[in-house]
Amino acid sequence: MEGSMKRSDVSTRRWLSVVVIAMVLGATGCAGATEGAPLAASSTTSTVATPASTAAWDPCTIPDEAIEAAGLDVETKSANLVGERPISADWSTCFWRNPLPESWYSVGILSSTFSLDYLREAGPFEQFTAIDGFDGLRFQRKIKYDEVSCGIAFGHEGGVFYFFLEGLARIEPLGDPCVEVERLARSLRPSMPSSI
Repeated sequence: MEGSMKRSDVSTRRWLSVVVIAMVLGATGCAGATEGAPLAASSTTSTVATPASTAAWDPCTIPDEAIEAAGLDVETKSANLVGERPISADWSTCFWRNPLPESWYSVGILSSTFSLDYLREAGPFEQFTAIDGFDGLRFQRKIKYDEVSCGIAFGHEGGVFYFFLEGLARIEPLGDPCVEVERLARSLRPSMPSSI
């Protein structure tokens, strides 16, 4: 049990680092130029990325029956990564693990009123690629860790949400993280906002 708690703490700290990076980038409005794209001429006015609406979709509203059908452990559901305080006022979050005895990953769904383009340009992720026959974009984290991870993002009328699967530290993965996160996303897609 103690070893499991230590692995959980390491994984949680890594999740937190990803989210903190996303928050910092979101708060500062950082965005990079697309490779090969011309830079716009400088201007005396600046624009700030503003949310499309006043509240992000709450991923914790996905019914428990859908979570169970997707193969996640309903009992591990948590609206916050650590403690009682939300990660950010701009992001609504929900986290689960796959069931024991073979729990090897945690998955989070993060939702914001920012756009999918904003996530692609200012977020801590890269390698956004289309998935055949599916409306999500697969991506990877820019900062690499030893364990497995993969994500899928979706744009919708109210903003953006994304799945991020991360292997638990020092536990051998029981599958490909990108295959598993896509399986989860496909299973839960009917319980989430429609694409734009």
